[in-house]
Amino acid sequence: MALGFSIGGSGEGGNFLPIVKFDARAGRIFRVDREDGVSNQIDITRNFKGVFDFENLEVGWISFNAGSAPDFQMVPLGSSMGDRPSENHKRGIRMAVKLGGECGGDCRELAGTSAAMMKGIDALHNDYLAGASDNPGKLPVVVLEDTVPIESGSGTKKSTNYQPIFKIAGWVKRPSDLNDASARGPKAAPEVPNWASGPAQSKSPPSTGSTRAAPPKAKTVAPEDEEDFG
Repeated sequence: MALGFSIGGSGEGGNFLPIVKFDARAGRIFRVDREDGVSNQIDITRNFKGVFDFENLEVGWISFNAGSAPDFQMVPLGSSMGDRPSENHKRGIRMAVKLGGECGGDCRELAGTSAAMMKGIDALHNDYLAGASDNPGKLPVVVLEDTVPIESGSGTKKSTNYQPIFKIAGWVKRPSDLNDASARGPKAAPEVPNWASGPAQSKSPPSTGSTRAAPPKAKTVAPEDEEDFG
């Protein structure tokens, strides 16, 4: 993929979606449900399935500063992100995901700044581009196939994060509820290959030595996927 980075307007109000998040430190996916002002994390890692709205993928700057609401400075993929708004902002991504029935079945916002997570999304986006032309008008049904540990730092500052290995399990017509959940600006053309206005990002596989086979261009959607996602 090409998570290209440059920025438009400041933090947006408007449509707030419930959250689905990938925790790179744990290598787990959680559905975050709020009830009576309290956030509850529901682990959906083992049965994760969702339609990823890559047509409306956004990139930009995100601040998850503790003690304040997240600040998103986002633009459609392929647009210029502009300058970093503050030292608290990091390059990040955001898009809507329609969860499968076993995971909740509703539309959620997936966003994050973790390098490990974005590597996984980047590889998945490459697979999406490879299959999009053979699946016009459709979006990919995505499952989590595995996670790969990535170590960084050294000595006492050594840490491990987990890169998600997502797989396209099929393609479905755009779920109708994604129309309201996703649109924050004009759609980005999927042909745009360059994500970053900053330094070029490596396309090398993780240091674990794992490799990725080229994805098939089209797959038959299982009947349960058609039922799940309409």
